[in-house]
Amino acid sequence: MSRRDAAPRPGNAYRDLLTLGLFASIFSAAMIQGGLGALLPYMGEDMPMTYTLESLHITGLAAGGLVASALAEPARRRLGRGRVLVLGASSCAVGSVLLAVAPTPLLSAEAMLFIGFGLTSTLIAGQVLLAALHGARGARMIGELNVSYSVGALLATAALPVLAASALGWRGFAGIPALLLVLLVLPLVVVGVRRTATDGAVAVPAGTGHAAGRARLAPAVMLLCVVVEWGFLFWLATHLTTVAGLSTADASRATAAMWVAVLVGRVAGSRLLGMLRPGLLLGGSLGLAVVATVALTVVTTPGAALVTGVAAGLAAANLYAASVAYLIEADPVRADAAVARGSLLSAVALVVAPLGMGVLADVIGLRTAFAGVGAVGIVASAVMLAITWPAPRRPVRPVTVASTVPAAQAAPVPPEES
Repeated sequence: MSRRDAAPRPGNAYRDLLTLGLFASIFSAAMIQGGLGALLPYMGEDMPMTYTLESLHITGLAAGGLVASALAEPARRRLGRGRVLVLGASSCAVGSVLLAVAPTPLLSAEAMLFIGFGLTSTLIAGQVLLAALHGARGARMIGELNVSYSVGALLATAALPVLAASALGWRGFAGIPALLLVLLVLPLVVVGVRRTATDGAVAVPAGTGHAAGRARLAPAVMLLCVVVEWGFLFWLATHLTTVAGLSTADASRATAAMWVAVLVGRVAGSRLLGMLRPGLLLGGSLGLAVVATVALTVVTTPGAALVTGVAAGLAAANLYAASVAYLIEADPVRADAAVARGSLLSAVALVVAPLGMGVLADVIGLRTAFAGVGAVGIVASAVMLAITWPAPRRPVRPVTVASTVPAAQAAPVPPEES
């Protein structure tokens, strides 16, 4: 076996260049995507924008992710996972450079398209690749990849006020991930792809995988989990000020507590994914999400808001990573296609669900509309149960089929494509 074909041993997981490149790529792109909400007011001081132009940046991220999800499987088949990863890192680099030098809001919104496309492409190909490279540790590595995203987003949010107040301004903030992507990430990914076989099959422990018909439902679990996750991440602060009647300062502190809990939960979840089946962690997260949804309906004090924010953060922390690991486990033979399909559905949900929540809240009130987040969590749990519930055994009736083809020449029937 050649050096290039050797997968990294478990003890060498963090010394594998391609794994390090993946982590660095997600970390750098998360600095922009995760910090975008806080960055927009600073950009508006330099380039005055309407609310429509501001929202166009968020739409650009979602649209880029949607395109990447739609093209993920055809691109993987044509180019291979390795080249898709290089393409993803290159797209993020182009987007970050465009953002740092953008003279108009339209160009900075266009930069978000590149970031959304590159980050989503890297996540789809990279998470399946981690499962293929690291075997039994693959689920844990997927969890830790999402930890790197959280760290990038949190560091960016914390550093933004300091950099924006300096001579560099907000463009200096955008320039940091640009430099990281161009000078560090791209070389790591390119060299790692050259040294590592990136298109190997996903190996999972014995006893995993589900019947093909049921496995097709698994991407729907990922879609529903994304709706629950972003229901908290998008709407917690608004719920606390509008429904609970708390001040914006109290809501901000509860939101900060939620993001700290997200980071802590993802660190813990990455360890749990190395010990538990993904479905167990996913089911526990969905159960906690339902509890957090109910708790939000009775919050009236800042202290209760902080506790609820922590519960919401812990609930949302591992929904994405665990749902990806669950998808791969449910259908390891077609893991690339399953993750691509789940990511496509999730991108659509990310575009539609927040808008749908807003429209519904205008009609029936946010308290009632937000109860839908808990309902979606219950539906996701039910779909998981439908996938994993043991199938009833049916007696096999022998069937005699006349054939003129000798048995030795009969070709096996290929597995049905999902």
